[in-house]
Amino acid sequence: MPKSSFNNVKISGISTVIPQKEFCILDDKELYGGNEKKIKRLVNSSGFLNRRIADSDVMTSDMVIQAAQDLIKNLDIDKSTIDAILFLSYTPDYLMPATSYVLHKRLGLSQNCLCMDIPQACSGYVLGLFQASMLINSGYKRVLLLVGDSFSKFTDMFSNHTAPVFGDAGSATLVEYDEKAEKIYFNINSDGSNFDALMCKNGAFRHPVNKSDFYENGQYIYDSGMDGGRIFDFTMSNITPSLKELLEFSNHSKDDFDYYVFHQANKFILQNIARQLEIDENKMPVETLSKYGNQCGASIPCTISDQLNDKIQGKKILMAGFGVGLSWASAIVNFEKNMYCSTINEYIKGENNE
Repeated sequence: MPKSSFNNVKISGISTVIPQKEFCILDDKELYGGNEKKIKRLVNSSGFLNRRIADSDVMTSDMVIQAAQDLIKNLDIDKSTIDAILFLSYTPDYLMPATSYVLHKRLGLSQNCLCMDIPQACSGYVLGLFQASMLINSGYKRVLLLVGDSFSKFTDMFSNHTAPVFGDAGSATLVEYDEKAEKIYFNINSDGSNFDALMCKNGAFRHPVNKSDFYENGQYIYDSGMDGGRIFDFTMSNITPSLKELLEFSNHSKDDFDYYVFHQANKFILQNIARQLEIDENKMPVETLSKYGNQCGASIPCTISDQLNDKIQGKKILMAGFGVGLSWASAIVNFEKNMYCSTINEYIKGENNE
């Protein structure tokens, strides 16, 4: 897809909700057969240590609702002025209807509000900003971007240890029209030839549910898994060139940015991207890896809200998401000096967000 840019797009706030239940990779006795040396080697190379997991009755929609309510309250937003709601996730509430309609009801939004689900994970935040920017440039004034995932719901992905590092989270970002906003730039890419490198095969209509698709304990066999080698090769081959393309297109130098916020895939991948780009690793936060795990689409907004928080106001960042699809997307974003940023380290059940 051709690179693109948009005027008049402002990010007014980001809020991220993270569940309280914590698991430490060092306590996983089944990983590598309990071999402590191998587990510690994995921790040192990947950066993963802890991850947060939502309760079985807490969905991605529940977490993004709480994040959205936090934004609406603290930015004093009249809900009737929200023109669109975008929900980007691979863990929706239902196959039908789209979860954005469920969120529309729970938030009490106007009937003049567009609802849209976009199934995306690791590159979802950047793709969501891209879609929101297009809406803003077509006449919409206020877009609520909700991005998150709870990959812990794919239970067999954890039981067979193909993905012991994923963590759950939900985020909300308010994107608004502002004629004074600095230009935002995007580079969007896809490679469907490797669609099966990270996938969940069962449960939709190609492979519908049948009675043989259950473990003895009653858990559903999603037949989900990740080809780690293929994913690694993909990131090493594609992310840096696409970032360089975006820099050239936008007439920016790698030294123009205050921070580099990349999808928190793992520490080794991020360090290699930083080395390829020849950027200062001190400007590339990676702490959410060890605190929360790989949060899929929510990893970029969580890194901003949790690690940068009050440091992000008035700053220019280069961001990139990459993964399922395979897809990779990058953006150059300028944040306002008065932008709201918040991380909520627990999901709170209550009648307002149930």
